[in-house]
Amino acid sequence: MSEAASGVLAASMWSWAALVSDPARATRQAARARGEALVVDAIPPTPGGGPLLSRTQRGPRLLDAPTKNDGLVEEFDRLAEAYDFYVRPFSVPLFSEALDMLAPLLTPDARVLDAGCGPGRELRAVARRVPDGEVVGVDLAAGMVVGAHRAAWAAGLDNTAFVQSDVGDLPRDLDGAFDLVYNCLAHHHYPDPAAAAAGIRRCLRPGGHYAIIDPGPSWFVGLASALSLAGDPGWIGFHTPEQFRVLLEGAGFVDVRWYDLLPGFGIALARVPD
Repeated sequence: MSEAASGVLAASMWSWAALVSDPARATRQAARARGEALVVDAIPPTPGGGPLLSRTQRGPRLLDAPTKNDGLVEEFDRLAEAYDFYVRPFSVPLFSEALDMLAPLLTPDARVLDAGCGPGRELRAVARRVPDGEVVGVDLAAGMVVGAHRAAWAAGLDNTAFVQSDVGDLPRDLDGAFDLVYNCLAHHHYPDPAAAAAGIRRCLRPGGHYAIIDPGPSWFVGLASALSLAGDPGWIGFHTPEQFRVLLEGAGFVDVRWYDLLPGFGIALARVPD
């Protein structure tokens, strides 16, 4: 990734946020103020799993052996300190909208997995919503995992835990553990989306949900792909809503739906059968 390409991508992201996403978000906030709910379809409330790893794991769990995809995250490790600043103006409004829409799934005792937590900004926001539950952050970049853990504990969020892992090869002690798995602007970095979908399904309890927050509409995918290829470290590829449906149903998920968030972005939401 060249510095010039990275700069162009950052400028494009910030411009899109200022000129497109922020006005669209203001419109959505006005709709909420009028009492027009913008949430996922009705989901019966269910008890969450509560704390798990955060009770026993006080430091980040790091890998002791290399993985086949380590080369894809070397740039992220190098940029770990700067990455949060790089994406913040773009990701913060998007994830705020996603949190509001996913509110029915974030019960106070929910057990949640962030599958690609990066520096942990989104994870910390979720942890504050589940005070009697837990959020586990997973990322293959060790620098991201260490930094995210440090930031969460500095914020007093002891209902968090962090694991270095390839999303396509998640630890077996996470099987069936989570009520909700989500990722935000991470899915397009997955080197093997099918393996990731299968692994995430394995980590969800029956009836659990998987939420992918990413670009989706075909017009935006076409617009953003070339720029992302040149300037986004580890970029693999975007999916359209139909491609998400095929991917997730192929992994055994049901009720796959797409919800628009802000222009060009949305949530692919799917459920594990009961």
